[in-house]
Amino acid sequence: MGGLSCAHELVRAGADVTVYEASEFLGGKARSHYVAGTGRGGRRDLPGEHGFRFYPGFYRHVIETMREISDPLSPTGTVEGNLVSAMEAGIALPGEGIVTSTRRPRSFADAKRSLESIRRSGGTPADLAFYLGAHLKYLTACDARRDGEIERTPWSEFIGADTPGRYTETFRDILLACTRTMVAMDAERGSSRTVGQASSLLLVDSFTGGDVDRTMMGPTTECWLEPWEAHLRGRGVSFVFGHRTVRLEHDGRRITRAWATTKDGRAVAIEADAFVLAVPIEAAQRLIEPSLAAADPDLGRLARIDLSSVTSWMVGAQYFLEEDIPVCEGHLFFPDSPWSLTAISQAQFWNRGRRAMSTYGDGRLRGILSVDISSCFTADRGGQRLVDARSADEILERTLVQLEEALDPPTRRALRRAIFASNLDHEVRVGPEGVTNAGRLLVHPPGSRAARPNASTGLENLHLAADYVRTEMDLASMEGANEAGRRAARGVLGRAGMDAGTVRLLPYDELERFHAPKRLDAWLHARGMPHVLTLAKRLVDRVARKRPLPDAPETAARVPAAHGGAAAAAQEVHVST
Repeated sequence: MGGLSCAHELVRAGADVTVYEASEFLGGKARSHYVAGTGRGGRRDLPGEHGFRFYPGFYRHVIETMREISDPLSPTGTVEGNLVSAMEAGIALPGEGIVTSTRRPRSFADAKRSLESIRRSGGTPADLAFYLGAHLKYLTACDARRDGEIERTPWSEFIGADTPGRYTETFRDILLACTRTMVAMDAERGSSRTVGQASSLLLVDSFTGGDVDRTMMGPTTECWLEPWEAHLRGRGVSFVFGHRTVRLEHDGRRITRAWATTKDGRAVAIEADAFVLAVPIEAAQRLIEPSLAAADPDLGRLARIDLSSVTSWMVGAQYFLEEDIPVCEGHLFFPDSPWSLTAISQAQFWNRGRRAMSTYGDGRLRGILSVDISSCFTADRGGQRLVDARSADEILERTLVQLEEALDPPTRRALRRAIFASNLDHEVRVGPEGVTNAGRLLVHPPGSRAARPNASTGLENLHLAADYVRTEMDLASMEGANEAGRRAARGVLGRAGMDAGTVRLLPYDELERFHAPKRLDAWLHARGMPHVLTLAKRLVDRVARKRPLPDAPETAARVPAAHGGAAAAAQEVHVST
């Protein structure tokens, strides 16, 4: 995604671009996986994915790119027209399901249903108020606080999920589980700057009536990647498949040549004015040998990142159905599932466009239940972890059992009867040496932002376009990768003396709505003081404990100096009570 986005911007600006792709397919983790040999009568093979597709309303760069790519099968003639809103979100709990609208309540009845959903999920008004208050604190925090203490705090701590008694137990478990189903937003492993920003943007969209959740009308490869490749080829981009980059030659100042190997083992030298590295973090680390790391501090920090701390597994599975079983008009979370499952029924979205279910397989396909598996190192109720499986069929069966445990008996039986085939993420391999996953997902843990590199490195002609690049989106996602690709394109054009301003970087205006509270917080932060909501909470807690307030209007306190400020020692400040 980062490399294609960079190529898209560069070729529009007049650059000559060649994309070297290690595999035989474009798109990386975004591409569709087809079950070979299942298509009959002119139909395409049954389509699978690395995981279902989720396009939040706050995406900016990805959507703008989609608008620029034509697709004759799209309702609007562009790739953007292949997006369709998911009007609901659900939580599958044993014995009952909770379904709520993803849109802003438009009536008292809508609001009542939303509150009832919270009550049924075990939450109380106090739970909801505290959870929303954490987001208000993030939205009103100044940039320095977001980049400092909030960046260094796990999201679970920021929202109070680590505090005993803060939430009811059931509501707390649902909060953590529903966040964990999007691995890049892991509540316990993820930075509050990363998770808080994305979560706050989702909430703002839900309150302002925007599209909170969108998915696609068909497989990603057909709805996006194939039209995109055609668009780029039409602009003059060249694609070379089956070439894996294995070495970067440099003179300490610039890359002089790159080397790639082909599928048959041949070595190919690549020369260019500029090089853009658009590979996963594990591949980037293999290419940053010691002399290259020494040439640029950013590359050195990137090479030293512990992969086990910043990557996790998210695995996709699809169940192909002879009869559609629509479990929810949107994404359905399974918070009690040991493997942290999320699912979506695809037919209700695909059959709205021209890529209907009937165009795949042997003519039996009427529905697809697409599932994301997010906790691959957790044992299920039988004591089995996904990573311990002996076969793909075992993973698919154990996943199905977890789905069934949370569905009502009629739906459970209907789902089991309707399945005629299934597919496991093709990035996952199950063999004699165990389970491997070539499509690991990046997580931004607390304090990791400083270690992430900028898109343009210290070498004058080397640039990075991937989800580990430091961006405003700050989330390992299609949006983050697209923004990184744009930043890399800007760097290439700027250093070549071309107009980098043709590459747009789009703001997330929702994060800047609270101007006055942010200015107040900047004043507090510069003086080493907590956020005003933290101060208010401390006061309320003090009153609740029935401790007498001091008679004097002011009290002295010792607090740490502002992070990154000139003063390194604690300073005395006066807090009005």
